[in-house]
Amino acid sequence: MPKPVSRKEATARNREKLLESAAQVIGKSGLMGASLHEIAAAAGLTKGAVYSQFDSKEDLLIELLDRCFQMGHAQLLEVLSSDAPMVERIAELDAWHRGEENTGRLWANLELELSLAASRQPKLRRKLRSRQRRSREYLTQMFEKISEGHNLTLPLSPSEFAVVLSALSDGLLVHWLNDSKAIPENLFARFIVATVLAVSGNESSPP
Repeated sequence: MPKPVSRKEATARNREKLLESAAQVIGKSGLMGASLHEIAAAAGLTKGAVYSQFDSKEDLLIELLDRCFQMGHAQLLEVLSSDAPMVERIAELDAWHRGEENTGRLWANLELELSLAASRQPKLRRKLRSRQRRSREYLTQMFEKISEGHNLTLPLSPSEFAVVLSALSDGLLVHWLNDSKAIPENLFARFIVATVLAVSGNESSPP
């Protein structure tokens, strides 16, 4: 006889269903067209079940974005642990940042829309701020490992470099969303490499 599912397990399963359904619905209907009712229906749950898990649609979406980032962080750690040259590692970071061909624009739009909503919602702003801080911490760790592993001198401290590059990355995403052809492939990666190599006096050329 199957072991009964506990309330805690059922809650966790429903949360996963809602997050998976949200990604599917957003991919099909877009951000503006993705309603909580449609997300709940796709998960086989009621709208009330959504509100038992999340305070709002934005709250659900920010966790969805966070899950995407967590998967990206796992990929990032894999890149850092490889034996590839630094230039290739940073190029992989650039590819990770843009996302897969069919989903990169989706996640970029999601992050920008949440940032706009957060400017009007203090509670959401606190959650988004926490997520962004975690993102910068991951980048800081990445640049610490790169600088130590390749004996490089960064133009700023790893934490400051992470802040500047996060802002640059977000700005490039906005331009990419509006005019993807204006942003050459691997521009973000080439800028990082060129900056680091210039400061370090390394004569190797960027990708």
